Formats: sequence, structure tokens, C-alpha cells
Amino acid sequence: MKVRRLLTLAVLAFAFACDQKAPTDPPGIKPPSDPSMIISDGAHGGNPDFFFLPPLLPNPSNSPNYETGRANTRLGSSLTVEICELQAPPINAQGLPVATDCIAGPPLKKFPAGTVKLADSGNDGFYMAQWKPSESNLVLSKYYRIKVLLEGSTVPLGAADLDPVANQKELKNVLTGEVIPLTADGTLPIKFRVEKGGGPPVCGIAVLCTSTVVTNNSPTGSTIVTVDGGSGAVAGAKFPNGWLPTGGPQSVVVTIASVNTGISDPVTGTEATPCHAGLNLQQFRGCFNFTTTPRLDPINGESGPQFAIPVTVAVCYVLQGTGDPREKFAEMWASGPNEPPHPLDDASDVGILSANTRDCSNSVIGLNNSRGISGLASASWRKIKGGLGSFFGVKTAYAVDIGLGGFLSEFSNVGPVLSAEIHPYTSTDLTLPPGTTTTATARIVGSNHHATHDRATGLGGLAVTFTVTEGNGSLKALGSEGPPLSAVTVITNTNPIDGSPVSGGGFAPVNWTVPETPGTYTLTANGPAIDGPVTFTATVTGSLPFINFETYPAGAGVCDGSASCDVTDEFASKGVVFEFEPFIDVSNIASLCLKPFNPVGETPNYGVSPLALSGCSSWATGVVTMRFAENPTTVEFQLQGNNTLTEGPFEVTAVGGNEQPVTVTRESVVTYSPSTGLTFRREIRRATSPNGIASVSVTSGTGVIFIDNLLITQ
Repeated sequence: MKVRRLLTLAVLAFAFACDQKAPTDPPGIKPPSDPSMIISDGAHGGNPDFFFLPPLLPNPSNSPNYETGRANTRLGSSLTVEICELQAPPINAQGLPVATDCIAGPPLKKFPAGTVKLADSGNDGFYMAQWKPSESNLVLSKYYRIKVLLEGSTVPLGAADLDPVANQKELKNVLTGEVIPLTADGTLPIKFRVEKGGGPPVCGIAVLCTSTVVTNNSPTGSTIVTVDGGSGAVAGAKFPNGWLPTGGPQSVVVTIASVNTGISDPVTGTEATPCHAGLNLQQFRGCFNFTTTPRLDPINGESGPQFAIPVTVAVCYVLQGTGDPREKFAEMWASGPNEPPHPLDDASDVGILSANTRDCSNSVIGLNNSRGISGLASASWRKIKGGLGSFFGVKTAYAVDIGLGGFLSEFSNVGPVLSAEIHPYTSTDLTLPPGTTTTATARIVGSNHHATHDRATGLGGLAVTFTVTEGNGSLKALGSEGPPLSAVTVITNTNPIDGSPVSGGGFAPVNWTVPETPGTYTLTANGPAIDGPVTFTATVTGSLPFINFETYPAGAGVCDGSASCDVTDEFASKGVVFEFEPFIDVSNIASLCLKPFNPVGETPNYGVSPLALSGCSSWATGVVTMRFAENPTTVEFQLQGNNTLTEGPFEVTAVGGNEQPVTVTRESVVTYSPSTGLTFRREIRRATSPNGIASVSVTSGTGVIFIDNLLITQ
């Protein structure tokens, strides 16, 4: 026998009219004082965005969770109401059932999708289903549960347990024992209100969330669903007619919910819990999860697209409009449980995002459930954004894209990612003498679907970590006086390379000292980019002379800029003689000068140049010739100088040991503009002949020639 301490639903002799306006408390019903699982809604410890209304429960408008004007009236065609029998329940000390779910099988009564009516379409609207308990064959000794769900979901938005009494003509609320009145014909209006996105059963823990029914055939040709961030849309999607595959549901609930990525740093592009797990790229605030209820199956089996026509999705992006060089290389990426992170094809956000929230600055920036330090106030973020251009050095001049949008073929996490690639800049296949220090340089460039600037811009301000494992030598940052290390992190520079102020830099160099023991050794470089890590391989032998002017020994005739010097004899021990022939007659005696030079983005180093004036104060045009007494099979060296773009590469010729010309290859070339505004060229040249190399000559017609890092292979 059941204990009678439950809220009863009685057939009254008079009619309790079905009020289509704002609900009011029925007489004699007092709001329950304690939360209970027996009733699960926003006024009783359940879903804070769902409320049962009178006559089923008291008016919840005084509940702290109740938000006037935030009713969600866009779910009607997907809402269902079920009345089912609870599992055989034990009762607790208060005489209440503790069953957590209904018995297996179909419910006693179901109001399918499309039959639950929207009673009021305003901002405080509510839904209603008319139930006649007398037609459901209720058993007095059992308990029953009302569940409100979205079609295709098994998690109720809210639930209330009932106890039939008095020959099935009365019902009690299980929590309070109060009578729930019926209408004159024995009908119970099951009224309820859904707020915002629908609460945790739909949105999880998201702070920002929206849910709405989207069909396959809008009268306007498409349906737009957006998430309001406080002063406009910060995320959304546009659904074209025909996006739902045939053979499946033609009406679904679309939910767009913010994803908690924890503390996010827009300067470094890091998040405590990245939107796209395992992706080695910078990610930014603005991660949203796009889902449907019911979940759509892939069109072609177990995986693949869910949509017959791609859907346009868009999110706000904190770097939008900052001039940060990373700005135009951000793309929308998607990822899911069975979907590795991948970039989306670009689309415009016009008609989806609000103009004043496209950069997130006028909206809720902390798009997660942990407020405070993980979010940034608008004013503070504007200050950060104002300094980004100077922090990263180079501003892009490319056309401003309209927001950050992409075409999506299946729902998942979607968020902004800096699409970048890491590449080697210096050679990755080196042959070096024992103990040599060489400079290995990697470069990070922007890379996305924008054909006008794909890979055209080096990205400064990104961290590249160089690493050698034990036994593979040691590392030092350029200019470092500290101890040798096994790992060094270098920030890519912002120096332009082609004379254009928008080309960026993106270079990260490190000094690598290889072991004394002959063998093959490796150095890796990686950063927030795809295509990494970059691997540099050095083959160390005992018979490869290498002249590294940066480490030329003290007292060996180094000219420091205060006097002329002749370095020709300093290389005799390695079989190299330098000669200089001027094109024009100069007033001073021309010779060679070992002089410091400061390449763009690097610390000053040394190299051989033709001297025009005393004191190494300037250089002359002319030809520098290197003669090799032992006729090595390969000669490789780096050239730097102001051969302009119109002049083209340096003129380099070689003569073999058989006095025949030898082809000189250009292994790499880059042009750049220093602060003087001049255009400089940097090249690596190589001459190889089985007959040996007798001499190599380099010609400069504009005044500067700078020979560096000479490698001689026997």
C-alpha cells in the first residue's frame, strides 16, 4: 500500500479552465521548499532552463533560475511528452518513491513531435500538451512519470512523478501530496516553459547556447541560427534548403554551444583545453560545438558527411581587424570524436555574425563556464589588441576577409586556428668537420586557402623549439654567452624578406655545434605549425675543412673596422688563397677585409669582402677569387650582398682541376630589405667536380660582396 504523502491530481466538479495566457497558481498549492529528484525542473534542483507550470506545479516565476523574456519558443515541432510507469519502487523514509526511471517498453502515453503546442509565441511563451489520465489505464498501486524530451533524445528536459488515486480520477504530485486539478472533461494541461538553449540536457555546461528547430525547406531558402554573446551574434550557422539528406529526418533541433577551453592567451594562441585536441597549431577563443537532435547518421555509412549540402558556420575571432600578421592566416577548423582536426573551406560570415561582435571585443569573451581569470573583459581585451601590431612587428596589407566562416559537412567542434607551416630555410643535409658550429634556420609561414597569400608571409612572434638528443651535439641561441644546451626556443623574427612591408619574417635560427666524433647527427625544429618537425642532418667526417668566419681565431688578422687588413695568408693552412680584382680604379689600394656584418634579424658576424677604402669603412665592386691548392671535389659557401632584384643572382664561376668550367649551383636564395631600405640577397652556392675545383670567382657590380661559411670537401 502506498504512503499518501504525494501531490494529488483530482478531478474537480468544476472546470479549471485551460488558460492560454501566463500561468497562475491553482488554489491551495504551495511551492515545495526542498529540491527533489521526484520533480526535476529549474525550481526544484533540476534543469535551470526548464520549468513545469500550473496546474501541474506552482508558478515558478519567483525561482532564481527563472529569467523573464528568455523563453525559447523555437522548439515546438521537436518537443515530445511521455507518460510512463516507474519501475517497481522502493520508498524512502519520507514515503516517496526512489525509482530513477520507467519500466522498459513504450510509454503509456506519448505526445509525438508536432503535437505539443506553443501556447504563447512571445518571449515568455510556454508549451502545452492536453492529457486525459482516464484514458491511460493508470493503476492505483503504481507511480508514473511525466517526461519532456526533444525528439531523438533520451535525456529529459524535465520530469515530474505522479500518483493516481480515487479511481484514477485524481492525481497527486509525488513531492508535495497536493491535488493537481483537472479540467471539467478530466484533462490535465501539461504546461512547461523552456528557456534559452534548453539547459544542460541540450547545451551541457555551455555558458552561451542556442537551440532551435531547422527544417529542410525554409520559405526564405535558408535558415540562420545564431548565438548571442551579449551585444550581437558571436557564432552561428546558415542552413540552405536541402541540407538534410533524404531518407532521414527532415526537421531537427540544431544546438550551438560554447566550449569551455579554459584560460586562453590570444598573444601565444594557447588554451588550457584546446578546442581541437592534439592539433599543434595556435588556437583562439571562439570554440563552439554544433550538434543536432536527433544526431544525423553519415550519408555514406560509418563515417563521412552528414549533410547533403554543406552548411556555412561562423565564429568571432579575437584577432579580427588587429593588423596582426597572423590575422589573415586564421581559418575555421573542425574536429570531433571520430573526426581528426581539419581546416574548413572558407566562407563569408555575412548575415551570420554581427558586425560589432565579429572580433569578440563587444561580446562575452569568456566563452566557458569558469568565469573570472579565464575570461577577458572587453576593455582589457581592446588594450591587448591595440598592442598586438607592435608586438608582432609586421602588419598585413591583404584585403580584409569578412569574418571567419567555413563550410561544414558534419557537426563537431568548430573554432579559429592559425594555419601555419614550418619549413627548413637553411640546408637540411650538411657535411661538416668535427666540432663545427653551423647555423640551422627554420621558418614558419602563413598557409591557408587564400590563394593570394598562401605561404607568402613569414609569421613573426612564434616559438620554435630546436632539440638535439644526447650525443648529437649542443645548441646555443645566436649571440648567447650561456652554456650549451640540448634544447633552445627561438621566437621567429618579423623582418621582411622581399622588400615588401607585409611579407613578414618568420625565421628562427640557432647555432648547432656538432660532435667531434665522425658520424651522422640530427637536430629537430618544431613550432605551432603543420609539416613539423623539421629535421637537420649533419654528416661529420675528419677531412672536411670548414672556414667559419664567425669563429675565426683572435689575432688572425681580423679587421674590426678601424684599419685595413689582409687576410689572404690566413687560409694557407687549408689550401685557400683569396684574390681581389677591382672593376674600376680606386684611390686606395684594394685588398680583402674580414669585417663584421649584421644580416637582417641576426647578430653581427664576420665574412670576407673586397675592401675599397681604408679602415674597412666601405666595399668596392669587383671580383673575389678563391684558389684551392688541393683541388677539392666540392666547394660550398654563402654569399650576401646588395645585388638588387634587377641585377639578379650573384655571378659565380668555377674552374676545375682540368682547367675546364664547372657548373655552380644555387642551393637557396632569399632577398630581404634591411633598415637602410637597400635590397640585399643571400644565397648558398655549390661547385662540384670529380676533377676537383681549382678556383671559384664571385662578381659583384654594386659594391658589396660577402663570403661566409666556406666548406671544402676533399
